[in-house]
Amino acid sequence: MSHETIEQAAIPVGEEHDPRDIDNGNVDLSPEPLPLAPKPLAYPVEALGPVLGPAAKRIAYHVQAPLGMACQSVLGAAALVVQGHYDVKRGNIGTGPVSLFLFTEAESGERKSTVDNVALAPIRTIEAEQREQFDNLMTQYKANDEAWELRRKSIIAEVEGKGKGKQALSEEQQTALGERLAAHDVKRPQALPMPNLTFSEPTAEGMYKHLKTNRPSAGLYSDEAIGFFGGHGMSDEARGRTIEALCRLWDGAPLTRTRGTEGESGILAGRRLSTHLMMQPVVADKVLGDTLLQGQGFLPRFLICREHSLIGTRFLADRDPGDSIENDPAIATYRRRIDALARKPLPVYDSGELQPQLLTIEGHSFSVLSELHDGIESALIPNGEFYDVRAFASKATENASRLAAVMAVIEDCDEITSAHIERAGQLVAYYLETMKARTEEAQQDQQERQARDLLEWINTHGGQLNQHEFKRLPSACRSANKARPLLDWLTRAGYLRCTKHGPSGKAAEWEALPHV
Repeated sequence: MSHETIEQAAIPVGEEHDPRDIDNGNVDLSPEPLPLAPKPLAYPVEALGPVLGPAAKRIAYHVQAPLGMACQSVLGAAALVVQGHYDVKRGNIGTGPVSLFLFTEAESGERKSTVDNVALAPIRTIEAEQREQFDNLMTQYKANDEAWELRRKSIIAEVEGKGKGKQALSEEQQTALGERLAAHDVKRPQALPMPNLTFSEPTAEGMYKHLKTNRPSAGLYSDEAIGFFGGHGMSDEARGRTIEALCRLWDGAPLTRTRGTEGESGILAGRRLSTHLMMQPVVADKVLGDTLLQGQGFLPRFLICREHSLIGTRFLADRDPGDSIENDPAIATYRRRIDALARKPLPVYDSGELQPQLLTIEGHSFSVLSELHDGIESALIPNGEFYDVRAFASKATENASRLAAVMAVIEDCDEITSAHIERAGQLVAYYLETMKARTEEAQQDQQERQARDLLEWINTHGGQLNQHEFKRLPSACRSANKARPLLDWLTRAGYLRCTKHGPSGKAAEWEALPHV
């Protein structure tokens, strides 16, 4: 009997011989596992209520942009116009601002600027009106201020003239001069506030000055937040001060400034700031992985949104060309409410400090809030659902209170109802789950994530790749130096095989294995 016949006879009856088996062992030929891409959750737009929800849906429809992005933008505008008028009291567990810090992650080309422009249109209209008036008002202000300055000098000159050739001023004369100057100083023309309610690339010093001399309520909004994170305010020297200032403003705490120059130091209380930062995933990866931003509690104050891309699906066929943003009833209702609140005079003390009205969460509404808080708190234990995002989760109840207050005011309600709390709870659940998925992805190996994205691209483009197509690949691997290591990894891991080599012996073509 031949050696081959002996081997065949050794195969048990009823079992097929797999030629890949070695020494009758069990060889695992399945590919190495790649990290799964977290699937973005659908934004719970209905939870935004009867004003913000329909507006967000219609903005997303008209612009053909991700719905979550539109939801974030209308929330950002709403928080800006509400925060100067109201604070929220959470039963007996604390009182604070209703300001919101929002963070939206979207690819380049997702129409971030357009969505934000539509949502902030009432704010931009007011800013444009104020810019038109600003030049004329500034001319009059400068003239009045110069006249005031000349009058002050003349008061001093009058006293000095009386004292020429004579003895120094007596105490009585000095007191009288001081009283005259003090009476004159209080009549100094007030400096004009700049005609902007928002800014995009502030420093800590810039925010302090804006909130002191312009308006006590402002917004930090950027549709390309790389300008903020790469700007002067976030340079190595300044980023600590900027982060601290932003955290204090979210908390509603006073801003402090200490300078050597007389008159530049001080404490600024009763100021409010909301923010919406929109950025591409490559920027978001760096931001979310920044230990300083995490450690100082800056990022945990944000409500983060990430959705599926719509690029490649935004077709114009079957759309009514007469249907536009400008004649959409839902957007018109939203804009009227934002405009009315934005034009409403802010309640301020003589010092410029805000004195917002207090909205209290009490009764059944507080019971619902307590249930939300306790449910989240129970998930913060080691191995709990939100343990890995406990810094975010620990602020979830406060963010829910803020969301409920903003929605109540936008809907012109006199109180925060239990329905508002329940809807805010749905929103917070979305943000927590989104942050949980984003954190898990950030912890995955970068090369494996890039390999996963490259394999997905190959499979959606016919299952084959030629080296001449490198320039068509995702941006993270759009060159030979970036693509080849990932292709080698995928080949070794069992996802691809090389089907052709070039003259130099390097792999030139690849195809996805059919069993993957």
